[in-house]
Formats: sequence, structure tokens, C-alpha cells
Amino acid sequence: MTSALIGRSLPMEALATTEVDYLQLGETSAISELWDGNVLTCPRDTPRHQMILNALANALRAGRSDLNVITGIPVRLGPGRIAVPDLIISGTIDPDVPLVEATSVRLVCEITSAASATVDWTLKMHAYAQARIPCYLVAEPDRGLLHSNMLSAQGYVEQSVMQLVRVTGLNL
Repeated sequence: MTSALIGRSLPMEALATTEVDYLQLGETSAISELWDGNVLTCPRDTPRHQMILNALANALRAGRSDLNVITGIPVRLGPGRIAVPDLIISGTIDPDVPLVEATSVRLVCEITSAASATVDWTLKMHAYAQARIPCYLVAEPDRGLLHSNMLSAQGYVEQSVMQLVRVTGLNL
């Protein structure tokens, strides 16, 4: 079977897979994540998305040398769960390991699109909270907003909502 989402031939059973099989997929033409034994894919980012991502990364990196700001790296949230957030801030990690453990992640950020908003606000928000990642930023380019959510005992609680243009300097 050839998957239109990843642009190469895969056996039929490849969409339901193990973590070992997922890690052996390597680079694909789509962003692939592992959710409880199933591969979830979405298309690569648009230039607009990349511009916002780079601006957010630069804003979060400003004046900091003690943290790693990384885009598009897989994060192991737990057994059988590997997400690829748009951006993370982590403490010390091994730069040669192809994924980051959730325990090293201090902040995770997703930039929503029409195709990803529901997943970003529900599945990912719950999974990141379950993995005990302290801060979850959600950028909504269509609304021009950046939501900052902090982890509490009950899950994420919204701490602030900012104008995206004030953080990124981009008026897209």
C-alpha cells in the first residue's frame, strides 16, 4: 500500500504499530505521531506556520542559554505515545538521541490550523498534562492569540492570553 500522507509504500498494518516500528519509519513527507499504537499523520507545515514557529522560537530563546528551544522533535509522552510538538523548551538532553523524554520538557507549544485545532486543544492538551509537562502554549494564528496554560492537579489552567503579534512581531 502507498500512503498519500507519507508518500512511500508501507505494509497495510503499518498504521497500527509499535513504538519500535514507529521509530524505524524514519523521516516521512508528513508529520507522524504515535498515539496508543496508532500512527496519526498530518501534512507538513505551511510557510505561514513556519514563520510563526520561528518567531516564537526566537522570542522564547531571547536571553536564555540554560534551556534548549527545539522545533519538530519527537517527544515520548509515555508507553506507545510519541508526539511531535511544534516547539519544546527542555532542560539537559542528549542531542544525539532522536527523541526527547517528556520528563525533560518544560514547555510545549502547538500552532493550530483548521486541520489541527481540535487535536491540539483536546488530545494533545490532555496527553501533555498526563505527561506532566509544566507549560502548554497554544498559538491560534487565525484569531491572532497565544494562550499560556500552566499545569495544575486537574490539568492545564489558562494563565494568560496574549496577542500573537506582540510576541512574534508578525502581523500575518
